[in-house]
Formats: sequence, C-alpha cells, structure tokens
Amino acid sequence: MKKDFLILQRVFALAALVFFPFVFSYAQCDMAVTDTQPFVEDFESHGLDCWTVDSLNGARWTVMTGATTLASFSYPENTVGAEARLISPVLDMSALNGAVLTFEYAMMALMDYDELEACYRSSEQDEWHVLAMYSTSDWSNTLEAILPLSNLSSTYQISFLARGLGGYNIFLDNIRVASAQNCIRPTDLEILENHPTDVLIGWTTYNEESSWILEVDGVTRTVDANPYRLTGLSPQSYYTVRVKAQCAEDNMSEWSSPISFTTACDVITVTNENPYTDDFESSEDFVCWTSEIISGIDNWVVDPGYLNPNNTAFFIWLGGEARLVSAPLDITSVTDPTLVFKHKQLQGQSSVDELAVMYRTAATEEWMMLANYPFPTEGGYETVSLALPNPSATYQIAFKAKGHDAEGVYVDDVEVGTPASIGIEESDAPSAFVYPNPTTGLISVESNAINAELTVLDVFGRQLMRTMVASERTDLDFSSFASGIYVIRIAGSNANTTIKVVKE
Repeated sequence: MKKDFLILQRVFALAALVFFPFVFSYAQCDMAVTDTQPFVEDFESHGLDCWTVDSLNGARWTVMTGATTLASFSYPENTVGAEARLISPVLDMSALNGAVLTFEYAMMALMDYDELEACYRSSEQDEWHVLAMYSTSDWSNTLEAILPLSNLSSTYQISFLARGLGGYNIFLDNIRVASAQNCIRPTDLEILENHPTDVLIGWTTYNEESSWILEVDGVTRTVDANPYRLTGLSPQSYYTVRVKAQCAEDNMSEWSSPISFTTACDVITVTNENPYTDDFESSEDFVCWTSEIISGIDNWVVDPGYLNPNNTAFFIWLGGEARLVSAPLDITSVTDPTLVFKHKQLQGQSSVDELAVMYRTAATEEWMMLANYPFPTEGGYETVSLALPNPSATYQIAFKAKGHDAEGVYVDDVEVGTPASIGIEESDAPSAFVYPNPTTGLISVESNAINAELTVLDVFGRQLMRTMVASERTDLDFSSFASGIYVIRIAGSNANTTIKVVKE
C-alpha cells in the first residue's frame, strides 16, 4: 500500500522542521459520525487538542509542521520499549450499520523499525482491541491503511499505540472514520508502468463501482478501467494524479491521496563525441532512471547530500532487492561502448550488501549480467570500467542491489561512451579471464594488466590472497578454500576489474 510521498525530503530534514502543539481551540471535540458526516483528522486546524496522549518512558506524540502537518511519535534515544498511545475524541457511532477507519503512516529506521498498533474500544471502561499492527515502512513512501470497525457504540474511540524499538519516528496523518455505507475512496494509487508518452495507473477499491473520476493536473475525466492507461503525455514531464470512486450517479467518494510522477525519458542517443553522463546532481529524484522493487520494500533513492557530500544513487539496506534502470540508450554509433561508474558498499557487522551490473538490448529482452560486487569497497568509492556487449538502439543498463542488512549500496558518476570520451585509457581497465570457473582448486587468470595488483577476497571482503600479475597468465590455488563464492580483483590505474569465482 504505497504512494509516492517524497518522504525523503521530509524525514531527512527533521532539523529544519518545528515541533509544537497547536493551541487553537476546537469547539466540539466529541462528535457523531453519520452516513453523511465522517470524522476527519489531518492535524492542520487544531493539532492534538481533541486527542489524548498516554505515554511511558518519555515517549510522546506531537504535531510536526513543515511541508505538511502530521502527528509524529518520538522517544528518548536508546529507550527501547518506550510507548505512547494517541487516543481520539469520543465518537458517537450508534447510528451506523458499519464503519471504516483509514489513515496514512510512515516510519524511519536504519536497522529496526518501531511498531504501530491501530486499536479501538467501545467505551472508556472497555479494553483496547488491536485492529492491525505495522512494523515496517519505506523511506521513499507513505503507506495507507483501511480497516473495518466493529462493536460500534455512542462512546467509541480509536487509538494508535506506538512502541519504540530503535527506529526513527513514526508519522501519522489523514485519519478518517466514515460510514461503510459511503462510497469509500480508493487507496494505493500507483504507477504500474512508466513510458515516455503513457503510464499505466492502478489503485485499490473497496466498493463495487465500475467507473472512477481521474484527475490529471487539475483536469478530470471519467474512466471505466482499473488499471487505466493514461496516454498523450510528454516524455520526461511531471504530472500529479488522483482518483475517486463513482459508486452511483449521486454517490461519489472523496479523492484518493494524490501521487506525482515523471514520465520516462525517450531514447537517448550516445555518440563518440557526446557520451551519456549522470552524476545525480540535477535533482533530488531520478531523471531518466526508473527504480523497480524486486522483493521486499527497499528501493533506490537519490541521497541529496545527507549521507554523502554530493548527490548519489543510494539503495537502503534493510533487505530485499531493487533494480535501478536507465533510459533506453542508442549506442549503435559508439566505438567500443564502455560503462564507467563509481560504487561503494561498506561492511556491516558481518555482511555487505551486494551490487550487480546488468544490461539488456531492449525492454522486451532478458537482463544479462555484466559484473557482480558482493564485497565491500576499500577506501570509499571504487571506480569500475566495463565493456558493453551487443550494442543496440534501445540499450539499457541497470544496477541491481540486494540487501543483507549491512550499510547500503551507493552508485555515482555513471558514464557511457567510448573509452577516450569518458576518460578511460586502455591501461585503466584491465581485461581478465578466469578458467576453469567453477573450480575444484587450481585456476588460471589471463590478463593484460602486467605488474598490476591481484587480490582474492571472500564475499565479506576479507583478503585471502595477494600477488602481482607478472605475466599474461597467473595461476592460483583455491584448494584450501571452502566451497563458496570468491572474488578476484585486478587493480588498474583508474579502474578495477573484478571476477566472481565459484569454488565447488
């Protein structure tokens, strides 16, 4: 359940936001919820004046103001187990046959997420009943929840219990309690496919409606399909969309939360004189790149200088896999097409996150492996040069990151062109070939990098062997190594070559 919320801009800039409770009075906190009158809380007008906070060990709910206004849970550093419950005003739900609770939430974490429980009770004497518990999120998204409510009464309350487990804040916004007889607004609006002139949009519905009102940059249209393909767009252009359900001619839902997106770039022509470059400095979002989640919830984001001095592509490290895909590149007129980039992977407690570099000749073709880097880089960033095989007019490269709960994957200064146009001399990028691979013991490394340093590493980046390349062929003995994956790294003057070796 996701919408693109640009939460990176919000949560990384916590120091620039101001925490304070609103002091505006709210004439009537307790209210009746009817078929035509929902209870809505966006914290914009009266803050927490109508809410009660029960806290333990210094935890608290406060109102955060910045680009938007929302409720934020926080607790003293290292106080694992601190709790705070945010309790709604009393809601008279006795006139309803059914009700639905919807809200938006987000969490931050480096390793462990905090926990959020959505609860209800029928009266102050009743115990709290847990509706759902959430313990994961995504830095680049706000998640939406929709929950049915039972045991309705005239003294109904909902609450949100937050429990600190070592994360960084929980954010809560746009709480709504409404009649289940109402036309319920769609949620989870997302872009399923992104092309230069069209996108495929999908959303989650909770009614039996067959038509929706779709608004694109303020212009509305009625659509009868979900997902819906939105056409007639311009390449690399920014749009904002939202949708509402049309349950009957006179019964429409509220608008969904909006999402914004940039259409994909058209084919970029690369020539000998004009290489393709991207250092991710031009924006705090990707331009002509698409991030695709393969598993888990983690994604590639642009770190706008918070974790590194300059913008860089960054894969969050909490597990899962994601692929960062370039726009189509026409490299058919490039002499010896070459990819150069910098990457960084830092050692975690006992693991390192993994980077694979891939290519495909068209969007309809399978991804092919160029190189794999399952080890930490030494001394910060490492520059890599890779020849690009099978050039085409719709070529794409991708950086696939796989998290192992370490310190993340960083990629920067991507260039595609001839070796000369992107500043790579022949001696900068050593060539190497290893055989037999897999091996049971003895291997041979053929390389043009005479006098270069050759290092053998395990998957944790530990150095197992080190020698100099004395001739075009170097023999190595892996007989004493345990079965598994190892990496041979040959250092050039400005770029390294790495080869994965499997020991059987």
